[in-house]
Formats: sequence, structure tokens, C-alpha cells
Amino acid sequence: MILPHLAFRNIFRHTTRSVITLCAITVGCTSLIFVGGFFADVLEKMRESYIHAHTGHLQIFRQGFLSRGRSAPFDYLIEHPNELMPLIEGVKGVATVTQRLELAGLLSTGETTIACLGQGIEPRHERTVSLADAVRTRKGMFSGAVLEAGQGLADDGSFEVLLGKGLAEGIGARPGDSLILVTQTAHGAMNALDVVVRGQFYTSFKAFDDYALRLPLPLAQRLLQTEEEQSLVVLLERTEETGRVASAVKRLIEERHLELEVQTWEELNDFYVKTKVLFGRMFFILKLVIALVVLLSISNTMTMAVLERTTEIGTLMAMGTTRRQVIQLFLWEGLWLGLIGGTIGVVAGGAVTWLIYRIGIPMPPPPGATMHWVSEPLLVPSTMAFAWWLSLITAMVSSLQPAAKASNLEIAEALRHAS
Repeated sequence: MILPHLAFRNIFRHTTRSVITLCAITVGCTSLIFVGGFFADVLEKMRESYIHAHTGHLQIFRQGFLSRGRSAPFDYLIEHPNELMPLIEGVKGVATVTQRLELAGLLSTGETTIACLGQGIEPRHERTVSLADAVRTRKGMFSGAVLEAGQGLADDGSFEVLLGKGLAEGIGARPGDSLILVTQTAHGAMNALDVVVRGQFYTSFKAFDDYALRLPLPLAQRLLQTEEEQSLVVLLERTEETGRVASAVKRLIEERHLELEVQTWEELNDFYVKTKVLFGRMFFILKLVIALVVLLSISNTMTMAVLERTTEIGTLMAMGTTRRQVIQLFLWEGLWLGLIGGTIGVVAGGAVTWLIYRIGIPMPPPPGATMHWVSEPLLVPSTMAFAWWLSLITAMVSSLQPAAKASNLEIAEALRHAS
């Protein structure tokens, strides 16, 4: 078929105009791929930070805790958690199951007292990343819980605690200082223990760091005078398996008729969900803008081609070329522009995004955080495919009106156009 070959030759009859059009398509595709990769990187790091520093991939509570347990947390503790943990660890994809127990209390130096939120953890399962490791891996604020000073918690349940950065600054405590931790037991009595600050940490959420205190689980149980737990935290081998593992754990709980409920990290992280929706809408607007720019660029190119080649079009129709073939000719020209521009754009966008990923872009702290981080845009195959198809479809659509205009020319009038 001669039309595709002829259309390919026609797009380079006016080289400058075609190159400008191809540049517009290329820049549009590159922008889509880079911005899509940037958003994907931010969301992935935010997600992994929240998972490893706060929620895990799944959390298991006693039924009713999330709706009523905030006002009476000790009425919804999990009994005999050690019997359930081996069953959950046996589910394919589960890496670790750990216990947590939270408490609200007061932290005092003797002269200064400040409210705090204590979190009893199992240190062997919830290691705090060192600051040196966070810097070396360029993850910054997205490394989970980062140890800024001192050492991490020991596994022996000693009388040592980790303070969030804001809490440590608020009370003026440093590693090695002695403090008094006061709280109410599960039975309503007051209890207090002398503790030593072992280290200072921070996470990606400043509001948490301003009040957070982490201590070994046995020490939290001693303060609250209970052997039960508030939640079981499940960490997976891959975040992408969250849905499948959550379903498996729910079936396991239902089969044994346990009064427990399972929440995924996404259900517990409203901020992430809203941020994802925001980024999605911003990216959609960017797609519309780029599609409009590409559409106008190709439409302008094709319209000028029709005006310049009016006599040629009349000659073709006089020699027997049908109006349908004239439409096909100009549609093929638009298709070639979209195909070439889209292919170059995908290659250029992939190369630019990969290069920036290797170099990294230092970023300022986001709202609600105090730490700098490094952006490493990701290559997202779905975004690259979308950019290519967008250039192709937009090129075809923008060629319709000029093609229709060319096919509607009267032969005699088109031939007189040269005179």
C-alpha cells in the first residue's frame, strides 16, 4: 500500500515545522514519564516509611478496638497472642509477626514534665535504622524510624527507652539521662518507673516524634501490669502481597472463631490515601494539558500542510484519487508524527528519568516533617505505555479536521489555487 510510504515522505517536506511538532510530542511524553515517576517515588517512599515506622503491613486488633477502644484501650486487649502468632507466621508471604502495647503517660526529669505516648515493642523485630545507613542509602525521611543519637533498644527488656526527636527536645533529655515514666495501669492504679534514655529517633511524621517514646515490650507490660497485648503487627516480604495475605489471615481468624479484626496499612493511613488521590488528580490535569499541546501542535502542522498542498490535492483527485484516500493520506501523516514523536519521547523520558534516578534530587522537608530527602524518580511501565498511546491517539484525533477539510476541496477550485 503506497499511502503510508507517501505520508511518511510528506511529513519531512517541511522539515522545520515537522521537527518542532516532534519536539512538542517528545517533550510532552518526557514530562509525563518524569512526573509520573516522581509521584510514584514519593508515594512508594511515603508508604514504606509509614509501614516500617508505624503500622506494619497488617495490624490485628480485638474486635471493637478501632471503634470503641480509643476511650477504653485496656478493655480490648488480645489474650494469649503467642498462640496466634505461629499460625500467622505460617501464612505464605509473612516475614515477621510482632506484638505492641501502647500507653499514655507523663515523662519527668524531676523539674520538667511532659505528656508522652509510649509504644512497647519487640526490639528484635522492630530495629531502628541508624542515621549513617539512612544517609548512605539516600532514603532520608523515608527510612522508617531513624536513630539520630545513642543506640537502639536491647532485647533483654532493660529499663531503657528511645525518645522521639521532638519529645527529647521538649524535655531536654539526651542519651544517658535518667527520667521518670508515670502511667496508669490496666486496672486503673498509678505506676511509675525510673528509665534511662538509650537513644533518640525520628520518623517521617513530626507530630508522632513530638510525643513518641519507645520501650521494650516487657517494660511496657510491667508498667501496665498486664501480660496481654494491644495489637499484633505483621510485616510482609512484599508490600504488593498485602491484599492476598490480609484475606488469608482473615480466613484463618474466621475458621477459629476468634474475636479479632484485621486492618491493612492503607486502611490505617488516611494521609497516604488522600495524598495518592491528590497526586492522581494533579497528574490527570498534567495529562490533559500535554494532550492539548500535542493536539494543537499536530493540528497546526496538518492545517498548514493542507493550505500549502491545495493544488497537489486537486491534482491527486483529478487523477482518480478518492476523497477517502485523501483522508487516509493525512491521517497517516498524523499517525507517523505521533508514532515517531511518541517513540522518541518514551526513549528520551526513560533516559532522563533513569539518569535523575541515578543522580537524585535533594528535596526540602515536606509539610509535617523536619527531614530532607532525595527524590529518585521511578520508571513506571504503565506511565510509559500511556505516554506513547497518548501521543498516537492525540495525533490521530488532531488530524481528523485537516483531513476532512482536504477531502472536501472541489477539484476545479483546488487546481485554480495555484494561479
